[in-house]
Amino acid sequence: MKDKLFAFFQKYFPGRRAYIPLLGATSLLAAIFFLVFPSEPLLPLHVTGGGAVVSVRPGATRATTTRPAVAATLSSRFMTLNVGDSVNLTPGPVSFGKYPAILTRMALSWRYRARVPGHTVLTVGAGKKKHQIFVFVSPMPSKQVNREDIEWYKTQFGTGAANCGPALVAMSILWARGIDFSVQDIRDEIGYPYDDGAVSFDNLSDSLRRHKVSFTSPTLAGPRDLQEILNRGHIALLLIQSGGISRTKDDPAGDIVGRYYDDDEGHYILVKGYSLDGRYFVVYDPYPVDWETNGLRYEDDHSMIGKNRYYLTSEIFAALKTTMVIEISPS
Repeated sequence: MKDKLFAFFQKYFPGRRAYIPLLGATSLLAAIFFLVFPSEPLLPLHVTGGGAVVSVRPGATRATTTRPAVAATLSSRFMTLNVGDSVNLTPGPVSFGKYPAILTRMALSWRYRARVPGHTVLTVGAGKKKHQIFVFVSPMPSKQVNREDIEWYKTQFGTGAANCGPALVAMSILWARGIDFSVQDIRDEIGYPYDDGAVSFDNLSDSLRRHKVSFTSPTLAGPRDLQEILNRGHIALLLIQSGGISRTKDDPAGDIVGRYYDDDEGHYILVKGYSLDGRYFVVYDPYPVDWETNGLRYEDDHSMIGKNRYYLTSEIFAALKTTMVIEISPS
């Protein structure tokens, strides 16, 4: 091929001058190839991507790990990324519609890189393969345990102020087994063992056993123990005094660090991740933003404010009402 090109150019550029247009044509072809099939630069080791399967059930739970590219499949509906992570959305096309374009396309490929934190919705594919993917980009490098096929966050909205425990059980069943029970269903099963509607760890454990969810009940000596639970690809249920978590300084729809409600009471929260610098744990907090409509959402107009809250590690451990936790594993 090279000899034929050289012969062609030599016809119009006699002698060694034929090498000049030959080199130019070769460089142009190389540039076009690079744009269509861009190479994927390696991410720094301290940046983690949301892609490695950690659970024993393929396609169920995922935790972030050091991985430069994430492949979105037809079953992917919910994705968690860090800034700098990339996702392969082949075969496209991709549209953000009215939602924030917090991912940028890489050259002419269908790879997109997370450029800023936030929540957004992507429409991917065409025709019968067209579907939406809800994307969360963490505001700081973090490791998180998730499911990409279903929305497993639940709020206690509309079920009573003391239903944080039943809400966490319902979330755990959905995360671990993919079976959906309402918060009210779990409350009805547990009943009202205490006059004020409170539930104990024993009540939650009995409900988890009833639904064949695998769990243990370790005690925490410190933050490292909680991180190790998440490193195993598991989630944890904690009991805290909610007033011990600092109130968010700004609108909780834009500021995801801190508590987003005023109540100060014994409260169950679910921990699903942590920032790599160790300063924060990532929490699913079932408390509704308000008891009338629970209408406040993040930028994607879908995710409730109780999802993906970042609570200070020091405050969580100071607020613990007991060092015992419930560690949930995939069933």
